[in-house]
Amino acid sequence: MRKLLFAAASVAALQTAPSLAADQTLVCWYNDNGAFAAAEAAPASATLGAVLRTGDSGDKAYSYVISGRSGAACPYQVPLGTKSAKTSALVRQDEANCTNDEVSGAEPATLGGSVTVFRASSQTTGASVHLTGATKPNSTYRVKLKCGKQLGVIKTDDKGDGNATFDFVNDGLGSSFAFDVSPESGPAPGDTFQSVKIPR
Repeated sequence: MRKLLFAAASVAALQTAPSLAADQTLVCWYNDNGAFAAAEAAPASATLGAVLRTGDSGDKAYSYVISGRSGAACPYQVPLGTKSAKTSALVRQDEANCTNDEVSGAEPATLGGSVTVFRASSQTTGASVHLTGATKPNSTYRVKLKCGKQLGVIKTDDKGDGNATFDFVNDGLGSSFAFDVSPESGPAPGDTFQSVKIPR
């Protein structure tokens, strides 16, 4: 299990990313180390889910195309070893079924971050979890594969932000899957976040 805890979040970059009421196709930009730098509206030719090395240096060394309300949905660390990924919003919702069929990130849902999944190996999937300020500050959150096992924990900073990456085996995954994120101390109403369903 690999963790990226308390990565030095590029707050300024997130603040300059587009802030949108509805989902839009966005390009998330990353530096040479794969750390998030900025986001902007994607051109019409962009392929959703594509992870590309641009050949440039600096803050536009890698690009990743997602659908989201704003750059806050971009994973903090781009999965450099893959050419495609899928990003799903984390929605404040206490309960849902095993595949979160009734979970939607559309307005007026409150979002608490995102989960980005990618192929880690022929047998495993990686999940990069990015929590934003809708979660509690200085708290520990458990990340679970729905109706499966706990993958690990994320600790938020004093702004309620946190990041971690987990690997899990593909065995037992159906045609779609989902995650939930809740406080380690025990969820109270409004403290749990469910991912929008992710097709395998």
